[in-house]
Amino acid sequence: MQLTQALTRAVQTRHRFAATLYNDRQRSWAEVGERVPRLAAGLRALGLQPGDRLAVLAFNSDNYIELFFAAAWANLVIVPLNTRWAIPENVYSLQDAGCAGLVVDDGFAAQVPELLKGHPMDRVVHMGDAPTPAGMQAYEALIARTPPMADECGRDDELCGIYYTGGTTGHPKGVMLSHKNFIAASINWIATLHFSDETRYMHSAGLFHLAGASPAFALTLAGGTHVCLPKFDAVLAFEAIQTHRVNYVLFVPTMINMMLNHPDFERYDLSSVRYCEYGASPIPDAVLAAAIAKLPSWEFIQGYGMTETAALTVSLPWRFHFDGEHGPHKRQAAGRAAYGVDVKIVDPDGQELPRGTPGEIAVRGAQVMLGYWNKPEATAAAIRDGWMHTGDGAWMDEDGFITIVDRVKDMIISGGENIYSREVENAVHAHPAVRECAVIGVPDEKWGEAVMAVVALKDGQRVSEQEIIDHCHTLIANYKCPRQVVFREALPLSGAGKIMKNVLREPYWQGKKRSVN
Repeated sequence: MQLTQALTRAVQTRHRFAATLYNDRQRSWAEVGERVPRLAAGLRALGLQPGDRLAVLAFNSDNYIELFFAAAWANLVIVPLNTRWAIPENVYSLQDAGCAGLVVDDGFAAQVPELLKGHPMDRVVHMGDAPTPAGMQAYEALIARTPPMADECGRDDELCGIYYTGGTTGHPKGVMLSHKNFIAASINWIATLHFSDETRYMHSAGLFHLAGASPAFALTLAGGTHVCLPKFDAVLAFEAIQTHRVNYVLFVPTMINMMLNHPDFERYDLSSVRYCEYGASPIPDAVLAAAIAKLPSWEFIQGYGMTETAALTVSLPWRFHFDGEHGPHKRQAAGRAAYGVDVKIVDPDGQELPRGTPGEIAVRGAQVMLGYWNKPEATAAAIRDGWMHTGDGAWMDEDGFITIVDRVKDMIISGGENIYSREVENAVHAHPAVRECAVIGVPDEKWGEAVMAVVALKDGQRVSEQEIIDHCHTLIANYKCPRQVVFREALPLSGAGKIMKNVLREPYWQGKKRSVN
């Protein structure tokens, strides 16, 4: 298994058809198939060697999708950086992965000097449409001037990409994914989620996310058409669906809610969409009901997964969103195991629990990561006896449907983004007035959950809620920063001296059926 198999098949079987649509630019699979080997050769001509890590910090585009396959063609390891992270966070990822090259677009070219202060390098490629800044290589020039190279892609369990995800230790962890991980996930995606060569898929999730990258690989394998939005915006999504007759979309619940409540919603023809996958966080039932009512041509499919499992592991098909052969209330579940994936609910010792008993979701299969980059202890803690322990609490019913009820890991999901409280706590604690703090997720109608910091100040210190929030904005990504700060004289402690977050959460989750929103 090698990632470039997806591209070579698409070129072989769909060379005359549209591969990518971005703004007013359209490229066929034949054009993409001609450009990728030249880009791969251009990257190698810069001095990058097989196995080198190549970082990319960019919004979604047709070029980004080409870069995925060019990096694999040149046997480089792609390291997508999070467009929503603060500069220090991405500097950490560059340093941790030991990246030898960096690709940026127009949106992030200005950050390069700050990024390189923390991780100097002389191989920086600009793949935007504006003039190339001094000291950078032009993406299109690399393609134009470099003869194509033969495919030197890695294969099977060789490392293909490192995707950084938030960490419980206060630093992001680099999830190592192989060629086998990506191809297995792509085949699973096609089988489970109905991708075909007639699919016109709109990329609204960031390609630095597996929610963006995994469908990009699967769609290429299927030979469909990529419709690229730079990033999610309700009006951009409306216009792209209407103009390009998009028939497949993926949204996190927050995006769906924003679209349904947008004042221009009724102005657009969205009837071309047949399938809508949603996931990354639970969807409020009222939002799902409204979506089903307002978008009658759409079939909704829930997907559950994580970076460590190359995305999709559990899926809830459209027919189970309604009462039927398996009884009522199935749409409250995340779904059943996808093809080629083993899923079970386990106790802390890894023993499978009886149906209906809450425990932790564990996953096994060809999609499970190689491990965490340079973190063998974290890898050993996550993958035990071949099973990836997800940290998500759930129970399984007699039909194999999994309902998520809580999180074993101390994590908040806001607007579909994973936020580890330790990272936010580190930022809050850096304020000189703070004595101790705990960060929790509280219910939020718009974002699902909102980040709240509960803070105890040092004796004699006075600071406002906004000062704490502004301080955090200088250290971490905006979406991770507290939306609320509550001050207390002291935080509740257990007998072992640990802050009891369950006590802090309790007042906000009273009356809720589960401890996630």
